[in-house]
Amino acid sequence: MSREGSRMSVDQYTESELQTFLTEDVRVAEQGIRAVRLEEGLALVGEVESAQRRNLILALVTEKFPDLPVHCDIGVTRMHEPDEAEDL
Repeated sequence: MSREGSRMSVDQYTESELQTFLTEDVRVAEQGIRAVRLEEGLALVGEVESAQRRNLILALVTEKFPDLPVHCDIGVTRMHEPDEAEDL
């Protein structure tokens, strides 16, 4: 997934601002998601528990940074029930 539109310059300040947004905004609050600078724009890298969570994060980032080309490389961690009971 990527965000197209007018181009926003990606510098250290923008990268830092996005990283702060990912960790400190209460709607996102993801310390495991990193912003990685690309030739054009930034990539969001990490893992979340669901596709809905990934889509929400991407929507919030594109809302906050509408002119920033964002590529989403956020994976979904597969959560499933254990196959057998754990002995304690």
